[in-house]
Amino acid sequence: MKKSEAIKLLESEAWTKADAIRALEVIDFNNNPDELTIRRAISNFAGSELNKRQRLQAAQKGQVTKKNKEIEQIHQEYDAKLTQYKQELKQARERNEAENHNLASVNELKAEVRRLTAVNDELKKENTALKDELQNVTSVNKDLNAKLKKSNLINDQLKKDNKDLKNVVDAIKLKLAIEVNQLLKYEDSEIRKALIKLFKSTLG
Repeated sequence: MKKSEAIKLLESEAWTKADAIRALEVIDFNNNPDELTIRRAISNFAGSELNKRQRLQAAQKGQVTKKNKEIEQIHQEYDAKLTQYKQELKQARERNEAENHNLASVNELKAEVRRLTAVNDELKKENTALKDELQNVTSVNKDLNAKLKKSNLINDQLKKDNKDLKNVVDAIKLKLAIEVNQLLKYEDSEIRKALIKLFKSTLG
């Protein structure tokens, strides 16, 4: 029997290929051993040693299974953490974009505040200039009012003086007319003519 055939025989009897190879190492297949020779040679390995190795292999398989489960759990935890990290990263980016947008809005507001402040300062300057101009106009107006008041007083005084003068003139004319009228009663024609001429010139 060839070694490959012996391995297949043992595998058909629930041996692992590795155990079959180990058990057959004591056999010289150059002599073409038969099945009985092979079974005698592997009898020591097939007893308690095989059971021990099978239990060890089962334990190793259990450990491998446990390790695989642990690795799978680690992978699951890693995937969960990776998913959580991606979600947190996405949220952080969204917050960052929102903050950048808010920052841009704040910068725009600051620029608008600076512009309005400049406009306000300019308006303050213009207001100060207008106040100064108003004070000047008020002062000029006050002077004009004072002059107008003085002019009105002078005008009133002139009107009074004119009225008084007219009264005096009227009184003089009246008195002169009375006196001339008395003189006209005289016979002297020359005196009368002179008085008439004087009277006419006096009456204007």
